[in-house]
Amino acid sequence: MVETAKSAEPRLYGVGWSRNMGSLQVAPHHSMDILVNILRSQCTSSGHTVRLLELEDWNLRRDYCFVYKLDPELHGPDLCLSGTSEMALAACMINKKFLASQLPLKLAAVSRCFRAETSSIAEQRGIFRVHQFTKVEMFGVTSRESSEELLEEFRQIQEHNFSSLGLHFQTLDMPLYELGAPAYRKYDVEAWMPGRALFGEISSCSNCTDYQSRRLNIKYSPSSSADLVHAHTVNGTACAVPRMLIALFETYQESDGTVTIPQILQPYMKGKTKIAKQDKIPKMKLLKSKHLKNKS
Repeated sequence: MVETAKSAEPRLYGVGWSRNMGSLQVAPHHSMDILVNILRSQCTSSGHTVRLLELEDWNLRRDYCFVYKLDPELHGPDLCLSGTSEMALAACMINKKFLASQLPLKLAAVSRCFRAETSSIAEQRGIFRVHQFTKVEMFGVTSRESSEELLEEFRQIQEHNFSSLGLHFQTLDMPLYELGAPAYRKYDVEAWMPGRALFGEISSCSNCTDYQSRRLNIKYSPSSSADLVHAHTVNGTACAVPRMLIALFETYQESDGTVTIPQILQPYMKGKTKIAKQDKIPKMKLLKSKHLKNKS
């Protein structure tokens, strides 16, 4: 995590990252974390450098309320759980200066994300909107002239990933009133979820132009003799696991309850082609109960 201090440089807590982690495998969090590994691999093949950031936060909008704030008496002031690795990747670029030949710089991160979101909408029941999930995030730093091109590249990566999984999806060019403060242009990708009989958002990508780079002082030199100017940043979600699970299970479930595993995922599941329906769902049993007495 990053402490949002008033000093020019952020202080990082519990952050570990390195470049060119081609052999990185995410520790299993549940049976379908293979989605993270396969989409991370596809991001890497597209030129992204993978960085692992276990805990991170960089608060660019202090009024943003969908984050878990930690108890200041226990953890210090201004600490939150990260809602996305985008802020951490951007914070790694703080005060960086690049040559035009070094751009675009493309990064990808695997992280646990925490969001204090709630919804009473029936279509968002189940795991559509959860408080903790795993996500693969793409982030890019590029020149002013190339940010639209990089945004299109991120969109094509997303569409390729979802096509390879056999999902039925649509890409929306979002109107201005749907854009947040940082975004100049944004695409949302929605996958068909048969069990809900609707398209649900599974991904997005945005061109933030120089909104983030001005705040983080990310600059580049267009030529060897030119003055430094602020770079542009682009971000996109390669995979948010819970919503991908909804789309996959509802798309590939058979009438007998079994789920056919998409061919591209089968090598990651040791050649398994089907997930059998469980006759009985195991119940949790309380083995030991410990009551804490109030000593005050």
